[in-house]
Amino acid sequence: MNDDYRLSHRAPGPEGDGTTVRLDRVGGEHDEVFPADVGQHPERYGALHSTTVDQVRRASGRPDARVRVWRAVPEGVTAISPGDWVALSEKYARAESQIEHAQVITATATASELWSEGLLEEWGYQGTAPLRAEPAAAERPLSRASFPQSARAAVASTRTAEVHTQAMTRANTIGPEVGR
Repeated sequence: MNDDYRLSHRAPGPEGDGTTVRLDRVGGEHDEVFPADVGQHPERYGALHSTTVDQVRRASGRPDARVRVWRAVPEGVTAISPGDWVALSEKYARAESQIEHAQVITATATASELWSEGLLEEWGYQGTAPLRAEPAAAERPLSRASFPQSARAAVASTRTAEVHTQAMTRANTIGPEVGR
């Protein structure tokens, strides 16, 4: 499978050596990435969508928990491959798709196949095989069809920049407090 669209920035996985964590271990005893309060204050660790928070909480301590993931991909891509970045929120993936002028696909993984570097909205799929994906439902096709492409891209670009800035600000603000 041609995965040139991924470029060189690969998603996190188990080789992170204390800098990554599996979804089912977030906030747990062996989590070196997220502090124990991640479940009570997910917004401090980049969670912007309730879907993400719900999935993180449901997967806690359950490596076999089924987790719905979304990914922005170029037209024609029909699978989520090991090493791909994924989101636990469709809204987050849609924001990424607007920036990249891409489609959104969705699939189901297990919690033990998903890894993070410290931002709850972004995960790496590290399963043993590609996930056969299905296209995510179109988001309000009538209003989008009447909205010029250039304007959609500008709005999406601004929104994604805001999302990343909010997440990084929260992470940087919390950082010094964690060691206190």
